[in-house]
Amino acid sequence: MYGCRRSGDASDDGPAPTPRLAVRWRAVAVVVGGLAVSGAAHAAKWTATASVGAGETYNHYSGPDQPSDGLVTSLTAAAGFQGVGARARVSGTLSATENFYVGQNQNNSFAPTANILGHVEAIEKFFFVDATASITQSFISPFGPQPGNITTPTNNRYTSQTYSISPYIQGVIAPNVSYSLRDDNVWTPSSHFGDSSAKTPTTYWNNVNGQLSQEIGYWGWALQYSRQYYDNGVDADKYTVDVGRAIATFHVDPQLSVSARGGYERDRFAVAQPIEGTIYGGGLTWKPTERTLVDGYWEHRFFGSSYAFQASHRLPNVALSANFSRGLASYPQLAVLIPAGVNVAQFLDAAFTTRIPDPAERAQAVAQFLAQSGLPPNLLSPVNFYSRTLTLQQTETLSAVWIGVLNSVAFTVFRSESEAVTGQGSTLPAELQFASNNTQTGAGVSYSHRLSGLTNLTATLTYSTTTPNNDFDTTVANVRTHNFNTFVALSTRFSPKTSGSVGVSYFVFDTAGSSGGNPSTLSVYATISHTF
Repeated sequence: MYGCRRSGDASDDGPAPTPRLAVRWRAVAVVVGGLAVSGAAHAAKWTATASVGAGETYNHYSGPDQPSDGLVTSLTAAAGFQGVGARARVSGTLSATENFYVGQNQNNSFAPTANILGHVEAIEKFFFVDATASITQSFISPFGPQPGNITTPTNNRYTSQTYSISPYIQGVIAPNVSYSLRDDNVWTPSSHFGDSSAKTPTTYWNNVNGQLSQEIGYWGWALQYSRQYYDNGVDADKYTVDVGRAIATFHVDPQLSVSARGGYERDRFAVAQPIEGTIYGGGLTWKPTERTLVDGYWEHRFFGSSYAFQASHRLPNVALSANFSRGLASYPQLAVLIPAGVNVAQFLDAAFTTRIPDPAERAQAVAQFLAQSGLPPNLLSPVNFYSRTLTLQQTETLSAVWIGVLNSVAFTVFRSESEAVTGQGSTLPAELQFASNNTQTGAGVSYSHRLSGLTNLTATLTYSTTTPNNDFDTTVANVRTHNFNTFVALSTRFSPKTSGSVGVSYFVFDTAGSSGGNPSTLSVYATISHTF
């Protein structure tokens, strides 16, 4: 990746990375733990599940620098929990998989995952705290191999961790005048995976966001201020973005509203001189029916157009979504927004809304449908790679989920263009310096067919490609990489609490112009799991 060299700046815009980040990370663990304890103390109802599983995979490798064919034994333990009380709620899933490679101990790996959400109403109707913890297996570089099967070894994989704490206050100070003040804190430590020697640094992102707003008849107004700070975990450089806005809204009718936006920003990007300038733009919200929504804004900023638009539509059995955005982003900011791809459960929730209006009943129906259908919990998304600078991100995503009596299909297509705000030299490891200016495109489709009440056939196909955005860096000017994954599996329930599956997967990594051939892996596997 390209970043900014150490500037030696001693300003007080933010803390020094290394000692402060260690303290912050310990603080995160304490607060998340406290949040869970608080949730346990106030929860009126707890539900929990636990399961264990085992799998056997035979991998056949082709291409250069590949290991010998062999068996991989996988042991998995998982747990899920939910606690809901009058002023606190906690929910989450935890799992861990250990892979043992017969005769290839150097590839043995441990793959933990976690997704925990917590909310506490500390002071009734005034002070709240949100917290999250996410642990996933991610990839260091979008230019590297991205096998979908966790038993396919690659040095491009690492264990990504994202923790966030967000205290905030909100309320009403006058008739129709609302206020809110929120402080988002996000940490992204990481760890090695298997024999991979690379991992991303520990980073920190903070966003303080305050708003004052009022709605009077056809008109509305809002005053906003935000201050974003990024600590890249490598050096003493600091990245801050201060933005103040005023927004005036006019409600044309109950379905349509338009707005005008204006403001001022002051940005500091490490060794560069501060950038200051005016902001102007507009937005709209259109909701012609309860099933259709178009919402977004456009602004002019120092880097040109900045925008975020979304369009969604749902039918009794279909949910559609389109998202388009362009703006500044940091590695931890994106980690907390898209930790593991497009969430299929959100699409199912939208599709079930007409048939199941109650949110609690709908959430249960979504979880049951995912378990029965075999659809993946997340769809393909761009790789969120580490960058020591802020990046200009332009992303377009189209996604859809269709639910039938016997057949279900989930589909997504995306394009994401990243450009580092600054391109100074860096002392990062080579794998973390590689091509921060790139464009990722990809598509994925998952199909599920119910053969019987107990047996399902599922198939998934994904394809993604990464290209550099410029030719001035000769190390990446001709690099084009392609990742292709496909899975076909047959799953069944042997009893209400025991299930199993057999399947085959194929992965190939293609580098344009490679003279030694393309590495690929063909895997045949069988699994069994039991829920307590």
